Formats: sequence, structure tokens, C-alpha cells
Amino acid sequence: MITKQQVLKELENTVFPLNETRKNILKKGQKHSKNITLGKVLMMYGKGVANSRNNVKYPQLLKILKAFLKQEQPKYRFEAVGVVKNHASAKHKDKYNTTYSYIIGLGNYTGGELVFSDGAQKGAHNIKNKWLKFNGSFEHYVKPFKGQRYTLVYYQLKKPKKK
Repeated sequence: MITKQQVLKELENTVFPLNETRKNILKKGQKHSKNITLGKVLMMYGKGVANSRNNVKYPQLLKILKAFLKQEQPKYRFEAVGVVKNHASAKHKDKYNTTYSYIIGLGNYTGGELVFSDGAQKGAHNIKNKWLKFNGSFEHYVKPFKGQRYTLVYYQLKKPKKK
């Protein structure tokens, strides 16, 4: 059994790179966030789906995160997991995710609620140590927080439309 504390310890021991590609989650004036995508990723220019290069860089983290989701949400089959460190995402929609995803917040922090602007889940949701099944096609953002905050977002990819 993988505990939240074991996952948190692995996250705390992980060196997160600065990521400049997820511009949709950046607030005005921000140039990067600290996040890692594991599992499958969409290839640039709509060329399909491939394994993330981070799978090779962070094999232990991927193994633990797969096991963690499987024990907590055994029926959900994810293709990718986004791991975000200490970032309050700007208002955005997840345009490459299928209809629903799972998210959980881990760490020693206060605040940081996930807020939906519209849809069935409209309002603020406390995800600290709690799983939330959500539809990322509705606008959402993260409230400010204090402390160390990690989020795990498990999702399935929308396949690019063939031209």
C-alpha cells in the first residue's frame, strides 16, 4: 500500500524543472511553473501521442504515482499525470483532457482551493489530501496558498483530430 506520506516524500525528493510550455496555467508576468508530465503526451503539431521523456527521467516517481492512483481510484484508467509544485494556476480550461480527471493536493499548505467558474462543480473545492473527480473543460484556477503544495492531476488525452 502506498500512503499519501510516501507519495509526498517522493515528491519532496524530486527536483522539478522549470517548465515554460504550459502557458495556459501561467498568470500575467509569470514565465514558468514547476511541473512534470508523466505517462503519455501529445506530440507537437498534432502528430499523435507518445511516451513522455519524463518517464525515463523519473521512473520511481511514475511507479509510485501509478500505484497510488490504482489503489485510490482502481477503475480509472489514466494516460497521463501532471505533477505541479507550488504553483497557483491561472484561470484556464484543459483543452487536451477528456471529460473528467482526478486531482489531489498534497503537502503542508493552507489555502490553494481549486475553483470552478461555471459548470456543475462551480465554486471552491478543498483538494488537500482529498480526491476530486472533475471536468477540466470548465474554467478553473487555484486560489493563493502558503506552504509547500503539490498537485497530482490524472487524466486521459483527447486524441488530435486527423486533418
